Amino acid sequence: MTSTGMAGQTTVKKPFPKGEMPSTVASISSADAAVRAPADGYSAILLSPNTKIRKLRDVARRLMRAGDPLLDPEAFAASLPLGYRPGIVVVYEARDVVGIIYMRERAVSGIPNGVMYYDGSLSSLVLGNPRHQQKLFRAAMEALLKSPRVRAVRLKILPGSDEHQVVNQFVDSRSIEARHSPIQDDDYSIWKHHTLLPLAATYEQFLEGLGTSTRHNFRRYRRRFDASGHCFVERLSMDELRSAMLEVDPKSKFTSGTKKMTFRRRYLDMVAAADRPIAVGLKHKNGEWLSVIGGWYRSGGAVICVQSNNERDFGADSLCTVIRAYLIDLLIRQGLTELVFWCGTGAPLSHYAALVPTIDVCLDVTKSPWRVARMLASTIGPLLPKRLAEAATWFA
Repeated sequence: MTSTGMAGQTTVKKPFPKGEMPSTVASISSADAAVRAPADGYSAILLSPNTKIRKLRDVARRLMRAGDPLLDPEAFAASLPLGYRPGIVVVYEARDVVGIIYMRERAVSGIPNGVMYYDGSLSSLVLGNPRHQQKLFRAAMEALLKSPRVRAVRLKILPGSDEHQVVNQFVDSRSIEARHSPIQDDDYSIWKHHTLLPLAATYEQFLEGLGTSTRHNFRRYRRRFDASGHCFVERLSMDELRSAMLEVDPKSKFTSGTKKMTFRRRYLDMVAAADRPIAVGLKHKNGEWLSVIGGWYRSGGAVICVQSNNERDFGADSLCTVIRAYLIDLLIRQGLTELVFWCGTGAPLSHYAALVPTIDVCLDVTKSPWRVARMLASTIGPLLPKRLAEAATWFA
């Protein structure tokens, strides 16, 4: 039995006793469409962008596992690049929420294109019982691909992960078109892949693994900074990090401008949501902040997602190199083996960091209009300007 609710959305009421939604789900949004997922008796709700994130956080809190700030709904929303909107799937069994899958939807000129995107390149974005990760993820994928508003799902997943196992099951499905391939290119302006820098057993061994010029600069600029009487602060509070970022951003060659500064400050919400945040800085001997970095610790390593340097007044001092030299030294002394750069990094460390080994996956519905759209996109895409051509890859 179905009925049409607000905004013409169709609500499938069969999974609920007496046609009612579970109270925990109804408290999030009674207007979102519930879809019966046949896998293991689960059902799912795809939350629309106007859903109250804070209400979702209340539900997520009891499922939260430590260590990954992207599993916090508000932090996940803050991590979305420009041109995306949240597309979060809540999975439930009977009247209980048992999982949350964090996804996003590409919007072209503000219009959603019906393509959902899942980025599991750093860690799983399936929040729920670790023993049921595959079942929860499969339920979410099946529900999405049955939704009338979803045309396809694009995924970045780690080889051998629970998500990869589920994708392998979809490859044999006749109702879904499934394609997957290793990520080979980072030359996209619409989205960027994360990169991973291996660390050595000691800081000196790390430097020896760099090229002659890069190694020389790491040593020279750090010695010059020390000789100037300035200092490296290895632990800032969140209030100090936010204050320092506000102070440094207007003096940065790369992060000045209202839109950039506003967007970068959203990343601070990700840092604040981490159980083990990273917040370090360079401080002038007169007390002025010169450079700051924010991120978080993960198993065996660290992620940095936000950095700002005062290039306006200290452009010749290579503050970016100096603070990264201090941070890498600190991480190595803590016994960590890798440093991940959120959305990649520039030279010189880009020459030594590699893409996180990830698989690109495309799951497409087999409806004729979507097939036609994909065929047109693959035909005209190479003829379009670069940014439009990249957007066309979502369809092709």
